[in-house]
Amino acid sequence: MILMRLMFIYTSQNTLSHLDSNIISAFKTLEKNLEDFTFGSVFYNSMQDLLKISHKVRSFRPDVILKCHPNVPASLINMLKKYATVGIWVVNDPYNLMIHEKSVKPYDFVISQDASCVSFYNQKNKPCIHLPLAVNPKKYHPMKVPEKYQYDISFIGNAWPERIPIIDNLAPFLLKKKFIIIGKNWNKLKSYKKMQPYIIDTLIPPREVAKYYNGSKIILNIHRGHNDVKMNHKKLPAFTPNNRTFDIAACSAFQLCDCRQGLDHLYKINDEVVCYNSLEDLKSKINEYLKNEKERERISNNALRRTLTDHTYEKRLQYLLHCFSKGQHLKK
Repeated sequence: MILMRLMFIYTSQNTLSHLDSNIISAFKTLEKNLEDFTFGSVFYNSMQDLLKISHKVRSFRPDVILKCHPNVPASLINMLKKYATVGIWVVNDPYNLMIHEKSVKPYDFVISQDASCVSFYNQKNKPCIHLPLAVNPKKYHPMKVPEKYQYDISFIGNAWPERIPIIDNLAPFLLKKKFIIIGKNWNKLKSYKKMQPYIIDTLIPPREVAKYYNGSKIILNIHRGHNDVKMNHKKLPAFTPNNRTFDIAACSAFQLCDCRQGLDHLYKINDEVVCYNSLEDLKSKINEYLKNEKERERISNNALRRTLTDHTYEKRLQYLLHCFSKGQHLKK
């Protein structure tokens, strides 16, 4: 890799996956381990920070400036472009594509977490690198947990439109099991009155999420629909698995995942992760794997090894630096 200096701009906008802090931590580790990489970061809250950022950028002399959230004004990005190549990593493709199409305009290049969107940005004359999300194993890892976190089946996530009918259809089946659902807006379920005792209607931090993952025999990983909030105006498919896929695996927990097209590029199906292709298939596999603890452990242990080898933020960002060294972020 050629000598590179990278600056990351972080903001007060937090995400459930704590993306900014995970990225900063991984880049700091890479800086310690790579002789030819230097990392810096700067906080942005409002335009009052402009002078501070300008001074830090001029003194640091980055080759690349990167940020994750499209919540800074174009005037700041245009100022930064005087000093370095500036890129944005968007992490809600293709669900919010209509928003991203506008917000990426000031940037020199785009990083998308979904493979389906790379050609879309390229056609907009924006070099685009596909970079899936990943996991911070300091937050998600195997642990023993108290009985209150132990369930046959769990699902942690909000009630996005296409998840609601799935859970409604599963309700009679789930009510015969020991299960928990954690997330917002599940009161939209038709079966909510019956399901309510088993729903925690709130968001919980990663340390609590990891405990439920470690305590559950089976974690459901139900992805969002590709146009669930009607902001995917190009109707692009969703290929790449969500960050939950890596978080569950890093806990050495067993997951049943809907069949995303890109999943088999990241894990071996039926060896590191198990997929379902219909509700009946999901019910059948829940019953099958609840009875087979050894097979659950074999698959989840394989998933843990693969995740620590290939899917941590350190591994992901090391690959990104490789892409930068090859000039993939530059216009041809």
